[in-house]
Amino acid sequence: MRELVIGDMHFGIKSNSVEWLKKQCELLNTQVTKIIKEDNIERIVFLGDVFDVRYSINQQVASEVKECIRNLALLCASKNMYIVFVAGNHDYYSPLEEAARYNAYETVFGSEFTKVHPNVYFVTKDPLLKDDSLFLPWYWTENTDHFDELLYRYDFGVDVLGVYCHADLQIWPGARVASLKGVPVYAGHIHFITEDDICNLHNIGSACALTFGDVNQDRYLYILEDFKVVDRIPNRTTPKFVRLYNDEIFNQKEDVFDNSFVQLCISRKNIEKATYTDQIKYLKNTYVDCSIRVHLMDDDDISIDNINLGSMTFSPNINEYIKTNLPESLSNKFDLLKEKYANK
Repeated sequence: MRELVIGDMHFGIKSNSVEWLKKQCELLNTQVTKIIKEDNIERIVFLGDVFDVRYSINQQVASEVKECIRNLALLCASKNMYIVFVAGNHDYYSPLEEAARYNAYETVFGSEFTKVHPNVYFVTKDPLLKDDSLFLPWYWTENTDHFDELLYRYDFGVDVLGVYCHADLQIWPGARVASLKGVPVYAGHIHFITEDDICNLHNIGSACALTFGDVNQDRYLYILEDFKVVDRIPNRTTPKFVRLYNDEIFNQKEDVFDNSFVQLCISRKNIEKATYTDQIKYLKNTYVDCSIRVHLMDDDDISIDNINLGSMTFSPNINEYIKTNLPESLSNKFDLLKEKYANK
């Protein structure tokens, strides 16, 4: 089995930004389509969070995404391929399992879509076992009883040779990992890439960089063969987020500023130097299509040489700060609290 595996897309990001929607659709229409046409893959797997806003679906987002997926389904059908969509937490209206029927896949595509395109599978309620692969919706990895049921239902290593889900694999208990008998697990949900080769656990990261929480990190489309990664194709379509510190703003290659959001982190001491102010003006005047912003740092803030600031974010907006820095395991509780107080 040779396949293309795609992480979180989050269509509807940035308050249903049309510009972001166009770029994300372009990723499917160009890079993904090219892979389907030129690579001998047999299926595509989306690992959840295809949509971003769980409590509503913007009509333009729904229409554009549906058209993209319809085109992919037709192209895949012509090559005897199929597509599997695993539901992630953002694809559900509520984190409560009894409300699982309220999900973005049902709202956007409906039951008629899979009748017209039988090579498309939406995994929203129950697990799907197909071609030695077990596809799990988000609820089944979050609920311990559900997961224990899988161990009675399937013989891992015999019936199941690969697992595809939407979960933070790094927090899975050791007993759960051991019960899989070394079967590889590929998951969405966590936006940065984490690999545990010993336990065969792979969070492949989001397909697109979405915020400065994804700063200075490439994003990939994954080619798997017999459940092993054989190629990672960089996402060259959607914008990237770049953060440069002090003298890093000098002598950067042009591609750093191409299709990018760039943050220049300059100390207050350096910002007063003519060389820095001249370089900032040069960058803004040269790369006019690039979003370049300056962030001032106190001179004694942090030693850039001794700490990796790539994972840090700077935002005066408390909601944006929490959304970017809150662990994924707590994001649903945060959303519930916001909804609770918004309704009061």
